[in-house]
Amino acid sequence: MTWDRTAVSTALVSLLGPATQVTVHGRPPETLNGPCLVVGRPQPVVYATAGLGVDEATLPVIVVSGVETEDQVEALKNTCRQTILANPSLGGVVQACYPAEERNWRNLTGAGGIQLLLCELILTVQM
Repeated sequence: MTWDRTAVSTALVSLLGPATQVTVHGRPPETLNGPCLVVGRPQPVVYATAGLGVDEATLPVIVVSGVETEDQVEALKNTCRQTILANPSLGGVVQACYPAEERNWRNLTGAGGIQLLLCELILTVQM
């Protein structure tokens, strides 16, 4: 197996959408409305890390909501963690996926002055 962002993203959308009941974007969209989740871009992808043909990627899932909804962001992040821990192969798509850390809590002002609160749930994915 080798790294396939599309397969991982599709699995995360299928898994996290029903669990969180919010829109899950498979890639960073041009515009968005919170609350939602965004499967970010991997950084880094390390090839043949655990053996020949086993790649490891660090992949953020960005939790997005309104600037004054920190409790909702926290709840969404925790639901994502629990859902992934309950299905670490993402339905057989990967060898292992686990939430490794959270980082980059920040406020963001978008188009039209919309104010958002973001948090990244960082996944380590072996495929």
